[in-house]
Amino acid sequence: MKLFELDSPLMRGMSKISDLVVINLLTILMCIPIVTAGASFTAMHYCCLKLVRDHENKIAKQFFHSFKDNVRQSTVIWLIFLGILAFLGGDLYLMYFNPTETSTFVFGGILAVLALLAFIGTMVFPLQAKFYNPIPKTLKTAFLYAFKHFPRTLLILVVNLLPFSLFFIGRLGLLLFPLELCFCFSAPAFLAAKLYNKDFEAAEQAILAKNPQPETDAASASEN
Repeated sequence: MKLFELDSPLMRGMSKISDLVVINLLTILMCIPIVTAGASFTAMHYCCLKLVRDHENKIAKQFFHSFKDNVRQSTVIWLIFLGILAFLGGDLYLMYFNPTETSTFVFGGILAVLALLAFIGTMVFPLQAKFYNPIPKTLKTAFLYAFKHFPRTLLILVVNLLPFSLFFIGRLGLLLFPLELCFCFSAPAFLAAKLYNKDFEAAEQAILAKNPQPETDAASASEN
């Protein structure tokens, strides 16, 4: 039956689902050391964008290819975010136990910085996965993209947080734990890739227009 042929929509869909499970498990595994979480998220976005573009092939090999290529820069970016979060957490701790007249103002400032980090963090690892730039430029581009495409970035942020919010819904979180284990990172990343794919394609075309290269070298101009 055509329904079960390898090129049928059903089988292609099932293949993508299985790839998302592999990506999610690899992402969780490589996040366990904590310090490598940035490289893990970058590799996840690299693979999910491949899935969206139907360029998937040996998904585990692609994951570790991206992980290896981006481990240095992604780790630095991740540690920058962790350092800022630790600093803000320390401020909140001190403010909770030693409130002052300016505590409300400081708390509002901390929330503003956390919101900014959330928006930049939403796009920084997808950008790192696809485009090779110095770290400051990657952070700047993530900031500009997040606020230029604010509604889209907000939607991506909500999609990223949604699976983890389910843990706070009593027994539902426990019932959905097997699905969470299989898709909590990769499914939101796949949906996010669908949302930013056209913007990334436009950026890639702009890069290639400025730096014409043979087809065999074109991908390396923008892709890690």
